[in-house]
Amino acid sequence: MKVNDRFTWAVEMLHIDPDDHILEIGCGHGIAVSLIAPQLKTGTITAVDASRAMIDKAQRKNEGLEADFIHQTFCQTALGQRFDKIFAFNVNIFLNNAEKELSLIRDYLAPLGALYVFHQPPPSAGMEQAQGFAERISGQLEKGGYVIRDVLFKKLAPAPVVCIISQPSPAP
Repeated sequence: MKVNDRFTWAVEMLHIDPDDHILEIGCGHGIAVSLIAPQLKTGTITAVDASRAMIDKAQRKNEGLEADFIHQTFCQTALGQRFDKIFAFNVNIFLNNAEKELSLIRDYLAPLGALYVFHQPPPSAGMEQAQGFAERISGQLEKGGYVIRDVLFKKLAPAPVVCIISQPSPAP
């Protein structure tokens, strides 16, 4: 089965290193995990989703791959490690007040770690709407104490995709 181009592009934007420790927030069916896990040697991939059905599907899809799946909301999750890269794709918490989540992400990011927020608007959306999502998500990240490193766009079907890469602001 062909992987949707948005997932392939997202994983490319993560620039996976075999030693990376990666966290996915809202893993859904585990498609990104299936693309990332084979690239890791000493690194790890952990995926969190609030839906039991999605975690079950993700585990079945990734059977035989080294990946950890956690069925909880992100805010309920207690993770015992730090991550080089944390990412989410179409996770609505980044469109609204995400102060609690961004504080937790700050705690989970390794020094020099980065947060990647991906979003693909509804199929009828164009580049203007994708840019609007990018501005809204960037605003939430900045409000939560993050510095925007880059905002990337990719024209894909059925709608453009945006990637906002950020890091926690350095302590004053």
